[in-house]
Amino acid sequence: MRIKTFFLLFLFSFLVVGFVFGLSNIENYQKDTKLLISDSIDVLHYDINLDIVYLSKKEIKGYTELQITPILSNISHISLDLLELTIDSVLINNNLITSYSYNDTLLGIPLTSAINPNDTIFVRVYYHGQPVVESYGWGGFHFKSDSSLAYNLGVAFVANPHNYGRVWYPCIDDFVDRASYDFHIKVKNDKIAVCNGMLQSEINNGDGTKSFHWKLEETIPTYLSSVAISNYSAVVDTFQGINGAIPTFLHVPQFDTANARLSLINLNSILSVYENRFGPYRWPRVGYVSTVKGAMEHATNIAIPSYMFNGNLTYEWLFAHELSHHWFGDLITCATAEDMWINEGWAVFCESIFKEGIYGDQAYKNYARDNHEIVLQKAHTPQGDGSYLAVYGIPHQYTYGTTVYDKGASMVHSLRGYLGDSLFFTTVKAYLNYFAFDDVSTIQMRDFITNYTGINMNDWFDAWILRPGFSHFSVDSFSVIASSIPEYTATVYVKQKLKGTTILANSNKIEVCFMDDSWNTYKDIIQFSGQTGNQSFVIPFQPTIVMLDIDEKTLDATTDQYKTINSTGVLNFESTNFMIDVQQITDSAFVRVEHNWVAPDLHKIPITGLTLSDYRYWKIDGVFPAGFNAKGKFLYSKFNYLDNVLLSNPKDSLIILYRQNAGDEWQPISFVKSGTNNYGYLIVDNLRRGEYSLAIWDEAHLGINNNYQKDEEFLTIYPNPSNDYFVFNFNIKNKATIEIFNSVGELVDNIEIDPDSYRDGQKEINWQPINLANGNYFVNLKLDDKLVITKKIIYLK
Repeated sequence: MRIKTFFLLFLFSFLVVGFVFGLSNIENYQKDTKLLISDSIDVLHYDINLDIVYLSKKEIKGYTELQITPILSNISHISLDLLELTIDSVLINNNLITSYSYNDTLLGIPLTSAINPNDTIFVRVYYHGQPVVESYGWGGFHFKSDSSLAYNLGVAFVANPHNYGRVWYPCIDDFVDRASYDFHIKVKNDKIAVCNGMLQSEINNGDGTKSFHWKLEETIPTYLSSVAISNYSAVVDTFQGINGAIPTFLHVPQFDTANARLSLINLNSILSVYENRFGPYRWPRVGYVSTVKGAMEHATNIAIPSYMFNGNLTYEWLFAHELSHHWFGDLITCATAEDMWINEGWAVFCESIFKEGIYGDQAYKNYARDNHEIVLQKAHTPQGDGSYLAVYGIPHQYTYGTTVYDKGASMVHSLRGYLGDSLFFTTVKAYLNYFAFDDVSTIQMRDFITNYTGINMNDWFDAWILRPGFSHFSVDSFSVIASSIPEYTATVYVKQKLKGTTILANSNKIEVCFMDDSWNTYKDIIQFSGQTGNQSFVIPFQPTIVMLDIDEKTLDATTDQYKTINSTGVLNFESTNFMIDVQQITDSAFVRVEHNWVAPDLHKIPITGLTLSDYRYWKIDGVFPAGFNAKGKFLYSKFNYLDNVLLSNPKDSLIILYRQNAGDEWQPISFVKSGTNNYGYLIVDNLRRGEYSLAIWDEAHLGINNNYQKDEEFLTIYPNPSNDYFVFNFNIKNKATIEIFNSVGELVDNIEIDPDSYRDGQKEINWQPINLANGNYFVNLKLDDKLVITKKIIYLK
């Protein structure tokens, strides 16, 4: 099942097996805090026999027979789920039972003698009535007003449990009880009934009705069972799968058959992509059936709204999403509603996998990035789920929300990046094979991956699956030392910030990319835990820039994109809220834009009245050739949960700040504002590499901070990092003081500067740490006892 924008608006308007060593020791995860009917008995098979002849009456009538075996000993009472239907009679092993109880929700049946494991009984319930449709009209049993169509949707968004098999037959309605099915459905002669599995027979009853018998030998939970009745025509084809030929059926009205073929023209290709990535399709047929509303992954009988069979590929993503459930959500099933990301997060991830397989790597990357932007911007807002949530353990009302679907997909993408393609897809195939036709919990998934790969996944699952929010990774600084020509040793310092959580992620593995001015690249993995980390790499060239996760394998609290630019003009960097306007270019430029969805570093010494964004900042990086000149257009918006906090007072003054790297202090730069007080762009001339942040002057402090340094560089320091001495080059006219502090704020040196004592063009001093430990130090430049600028230096002893 897939809920995209058009579904959300509607919804929220009302609100291998032996290959794995140690698998026998996988944690026996507690599925739910409440007892389930399936904890005591197991339904092996359902035989559903229903008359659904007069669709105008919106009624069903008939019986369902359940083959049941106990799980526990001495079972003397059976409970079954059935919702608001009228029971006519109950039989056990063909013996009439009159002492049953029913409260429109639960059917209780006493047994004349207790049953035990290995016993089997047959319970037959005769019933009739108008089946339930969820109050706002999604899950349930639907009858079209013109009597041309009837069908069920097996999931209810609000009901607890969400499973909605119980609206049309007595059952154990949860995510873990799986059974095989026979369906015997009687309809009018002008209709056909389509159910799960394969059609066994179609019989003309001679009285204006026909009976259809469908059989599904594979086991499914009740919410995946299906019936649809209409004047369908079948578009039939064959897919040559890994395990042999598989028939494909598109059941649509006759006038939609041509459009259905075109909308699903890539169906066999999508199946090939999924089989290649996840293993064989394990079901007897591929089936789609035209309905009115709601896309639902009923096994082999996917419900799709009729308007989506429109003759083009507009909804191809949705067809692919529902099909992917036949691996994630049908073949394996989430153990509880709290584990729903196992169904839906993986299926949204499969949307990008289908894009990758059909349309290429860049299509995959764009799809994943666009999805992640929505997650970072809106999942925690009222437009999403209202707060930062973990994908596992989701509250009941958000089972089918943004966190489960879209954040879940981002987390699966990040798991792919963490393991690497080869290991990831091999592991997924083994996982699907091991748990085939069974339910799976999040903890079982974690432990399977740990055992199969030999990589302890506890830290990764803790940070990305079991806790809310996101980590954010960035390069703090780097140093390069020539080791043995042509090799260089580069040491990279990284840091972790947090969005929507207070606990740092551990066992992090992030790809780092080194690039020189000739665009040579070298990639490796940096591993660290906690807030900061560093690692040295031997590089076959002298890098000039270092970028984390250039291929977007880890979807942390960033959305980023790079482009090769060859001509003048405006280019949009999608999902970064940034555009570049190239004014002049003489050679190709490589430009990378990171949109960081965390607050920027604050001023080291706070400035009264000046407030930086609490939500985001940019980093511009790349290789800019000589003669390259461009404007940067930075979006600001009070809307869509971007700068609504920063822009809360229209009398405040919006500005943009710049710093070259994390060791520098923020400085205001010149810009042109294009837009209103609430929405527009701040346009910066002469775009430079470095970090940019929106900020506001509080209305009470406007005009009193004119001495706040504008665009000049008072102080430059090189080399930085250094293992010997540092050169302080200053651009000042008056006497000043340089103060040097260690990382805990202790003053370690104090230097008085008199520019008149230095020759013109040589206003610099050499400073060498003496008896100081290696690490980070902060250099303050003060004029008239007022702090002008702070820079960070790194001493490598």
